[in-house]
Amino acid sequence: MPPRDAMAAALALLRDPASVRQARRAGLPPDIPFLLEVANADAAAIERARRRTGYPDHFLEEAAAFYIEQVLLDRHADSYRILGGSPVSSHAELRRNMALMMRWLHPDRKSQRSSVAIDRDVFAGRVSRAWEDLKSDDRRTAYDAKRALAAAPPPGPTHRNGAAKPFASRHKGPRMGVRSMGLRSMGRGFMRGPVPSPEAQAAGWPRAHDLQPVSFWRRILGFLRGRL
Repeated sequence: MPPRDAMAAALALLRDPASVRQARRAGLPPDIPFLLEVANADAAAIERARRRTGYPDHFLEEAAAFYIEQVLLDRHADSYRILGGSPVSSHAELRRNMALMMRWLHPDRKSQRSSVAIDRDVFAGRVSRAWEDLKSDDRRTAYDAKRALAAAPPPGPTHRNGAAKPFASRHKGPRMGVRSMGLRSMGRGFMRGPVPSPEAQAAGWPRAHDLQPVSFWRRILGFLRGRL
């Protein structure tokens, strides 16, 4: 469940950076634009955040920047999340967040987090690609279809006619007769059953399940008699 507001989420993450995985899995707070304004050092937003939390300006900017870098601009985030929105966000909301994000990433703006070098080229590229995915209704529809396809489970094996292939059993078909089993598995003569008479051979071989199985010891005895 997402925190009550974005500033509280940012401060909590800055106090406990080890919770970043949980923050990346959680939904985004609804007031991300306010957090982007704090990161951009907007005077009204900073004053509002200071009155609400009691933290100094530089600490608020640092917390907002850290949350944006670690949660919104995570390399595994989708285009909606990179722009601080969701699939239900309006086009105007995504556009506003994109503009605030690019203003914050502009090279002329000095980062408040001087202890950590921010690779602004990488972040700006992610924001640009996300906006390209969602900048128009057609692109957004295509992106949503691609996301749905990627989230769908892979199809199972099918027959040529499109029907699902049944579960493959280890035992394929009925048990084979003595003659057939002997020729396939144990070699000629070793598992040979009773040979039909010439009349029976002329009439055709008996079906496999009509043959009576021969015990193991009778097979051995028949094999030895054939060698004597």
